[in-house]
Amino acid sequence: MAKIVRFHSIGGPEVLQVEDITLGEPGEGELLLRVQAVGLNRAESNYFHGQYRE
Repeated sequence: MAKIVRFHSIGGPEVLQVEDITLGEPGEGELLLRVQAVGLNRAESNYFHGQYRE
């Protein structure tokens, strides 16, 4: 199982949800990475707040 952070509606940090997903085995030419930390940049923050402009 892996954990992912998703949002299903626009809003602040309260709309972020940690969800478990099942990952398949990597295929030929692929690899599986273990991520221990991520960052949220300004564009991503604006997107889930409904303020992203293209």
